[in-house]
Amino acid sequence: MSGVARLHLLPLASAAAAAEARGLDWLSETERHRFQTIAAPERRASFLAGHWQARWLAAQWLQLDVQRIALDAQANGRPLLRVDGEVAPLHVSLSHSGDWLALALADAPVGVDVELPRRERDWEALARFVFSREEQQRVRDAAGSARAAVFHTLWALKEAHGKRKGVGLQPRAARAVAARPAAEGGRAEALAWAFGKGALALAMAPGTRLQDPGDALGTPTCWCYADTAAGAIDRD
Repeated sequence: MSGVARLHLLPLASAAAAAEARGLDWLSETERHRFQTIAAPERRASFLAGHWQARWLAAQWLQLDVQRIALDAQANGRPLLRVDGEVAPLHVSLSHSGDWLALALADAPVGVDVELPRRERDWEALARFVFSREEQQRVRDAAGSARAAVFHTLWALKEAHGKRKGVGLQPRAARAVAARPAAEGGRAEALAWAFGKGALALAMAPGTRLQDPGDALGTPTCWCYADTAAGAIDRD
């Protein structure tokens, strides 16, 4: 049976304002402690916005009062939704870049990443750090302004994959996995969109269907993940 995922892309300012309007009483003790350690105003706004929106959108999905929803963190750092203290039947992933907050919910592990560059960078040097050889070649083969677009798409796909697996972006492990184009409409493990001057990527369990994506982002490209050593699709 196929799973379902929902993707939300929200302006950070309005999402943060909605969270701040609730005060801080809705934060758990652990969340309040984490929030107090964040010094940068932008990061504080992102933290509040993401943690409130995760609760609010999960409550809408589950048709529950938002006060019954809590957000915890697992040992690996992956956010964990709870309902009345028990693990919720939903998985959540958060990402923030520039003025945007991306949030994904699904009934199976999911990872989302939004990348909005603020300055020109050495794309090839960064690619060597976490990209597989074939991904590095894809960046080198891109001409002119397309090189940045290719880089950000692959980087977002890499980040989203690490979040879905619950391990984050670990360079050695990341270099052993390649994002490869998948047939549209097939059992894609990830979707990617050009967004602003960067990219947005959603990594899902195989067979998961994105529900009501809307038309604002346009048609995504479909991807799968392959183990570059064995050539097998990474399904875990």
